[in-house]
Amino acid sequence: MIFDKLDNLISYTNLHPCFEKAFEFIMTADLDALPSGRHLIDGEDIYVSIANYFTKEEGYLEGHKEHIDIQLITKGEEKIGFADLSGQALKDAYDETKDIAFYYGDCEYITLKSGMFAIFFPEDLHKPGIMAEKLVKVKKIVIKIRV
Repeated sequence: MIFDKLDNLISYTNLHPCFEKAFEFIMTADLDALPSGRHLIDGEDIYVSIANYFTKEEGYLEGHKEHIDIQLITKGEEKIGFADLSGQALKDAYDETKDIAFYYGDCEYITLKSGMFAIFFPEDLHKPGIMAEKLVKVKKIVIKIRV
């Protein structure tokens, strides 16, 4: 997992061949104007999911086998739990069509605010959408990169 300010995004370009294209999108697109839904950047290899929702009090850890998540917020803030995949109890079996499995388990938290980003690799579980100080509306950008 990586958690940093958007100002430092370019420092991580060499970690994956698709990061350069994904980071270029983040830095040049009008993220506030993008409507909710899925938008292709480079076919199914790199796409973005835009979601608007209210944070919640609790959730479950989730993990992906086929994608790296780059997550950032343009409005609001949320806590995101994170934990290593090893040793976690499976809640819901892996769904290949959605590339997701859910887990029970303890985690640490970061607070994702505008101007920051987090990158979750397949070995990183994450629990997104948790309220920081109070329930707020969030606009979240998630770039999905096929591994």
